[in-house]
Amino acid sequence: MSPSAVETAPQLGTTLDTLPPGLELIPTEKLDLRTDEEIAAWLQTRHPITSQKNVWTFWHSGYAQMAPWVQRNIINWVRKLGPDWTVHFLDHVPGSETNVYHFLDSSFFPDAFNNNLMDGPHVGPHSGDIVRLALICKYGGVWMDAGTFLFRHIDDICWKQIEDSSCPYEMCAFVVEMRPGVETIINGFIAANRGNPFIRRWHDTYVALWDGVTNSHGFHKHPLIRHLPLLCPAVDKLNCPDLNVLMEGFTDYFGQTMCCERLRKLVDPSDGFNGPEYVSNSVLLFPVMQEMFYFQQVTGWSGTRQFELLTAKRSGEGVVKDEKWQAAEDFVHDSLANTSTMKLSHGPPGALESFLADLWDSPEHHDKDNLEGTFANYLRYGSVHFKQTRKMLPMKVSWPDEEILCMGLLEPKGEVSKVTS
Repeated sequence: MSPSAVETAPQLGTTLDTLPPGLELIPTEKLDLRTDEEIAAWLQTRHPITSQKNVWTFWHSGYAQMAPWVQRNIINWVRKLGPDWTVHFLDHVPGSETNVYHFLDSSFFPDAFNNNLMDGPHVGPHSGDIVRLALICKYGGVWMDAGTFLFRHIDDICWKQIEDSSCPYEMCAFVVEMRPGVETIINGFIAANRGNPFIRRWHDTYVALWDGVTNSHGFHKHPLIRHLPLLCPAVDKLNCPDLNVLMEGFTDYFGQTMCCERLRKLVDPSDGFNGPEYVSNSVLLFPVMQEMFYFQQVTGWSGTRQFELLTAKRSGEGVVKDEKWQAAEDFVHDSLANTSTMKLSHGPPGALESFLADLWDSPEHHDKDNLEGTFANYLRYGSVHFKQTRKMLPMKVSWPDEEILCMGLLEPKGEVSKVTS
């Protein structure tokens, strides 16, 4: 195991007796004890599919093109999840050992992806959108965006319930209020068994948006989703500043989310699929502001503030445990104990004053997410070695008085009849 993960542990000042409330120390025998370098090399090779316990992630330009902090995220997933789960890192690099085409043939993807014609500012994230649902549908498992810290084992987030035949849940996702009063499923963390009927239809709907186009501009006008209102997050409830983007472009960026919105309101008479019924009865939903963006909410969505807290020295010569030190300590303990993931996003670009992901991307800060003696280093260590004791509380979401569309999966509204719930 690398120095960042083990040898610095005594310097972190954390033992069984000093662990903060809500956390337990994970026995090392449950962890993957290889070094960072060994795990990084392993991630850049293909691995057989031996079960549905797969974690899927993707970076279109390849592992070496990821910022070091993103690489460390994925390495730590492997370390935390241990031998029962297989983390698959995929890319879209010709000739790559981990090219997505080793797992999915071109029929899963639109021409723009297959022919390397995607353009515009969002090629990377939208390439990830194109592959994520297909991978889960074919093989089963969990998708996590590469910019995600994992604080809780996937078994304890959702998988025990998904694989338990006595539980009704076949899928897990996080929801957030993307329109006032309307909870919306987002795509940064998705779990499901292989062949999941919702995941398959969601993927097919999103691929249809890419027919004949090379970027997401104007997705909100697409015939399949133009009947849906533009996304407009309830920033006041999210402790978020006003977003510095037009909602048309914001909605285009989240085109896959819009496809999910269409699907959860769809009843297809051709095969009997009932979106509202499926989401209500078979999808385990958790609040995104608790389980993914908790750290954003407590810092007012300021990447600069998050950077300041995590760059602060926690231990070592000359450290003064003053008010600033305590604020950083509280922030890290709160994150480790009370949220299952921490997703660092780059966008949509310009939406917020600052993004921690952008700061850590910059060459002068490439080591700041793991610098010895800092709170960032402590956060990294805790994400692997600590186990949460809290009980995760799912949401029972209801969407009353919404228009339910009775139509085929890829039929635009207006060409067939509709019903109202």
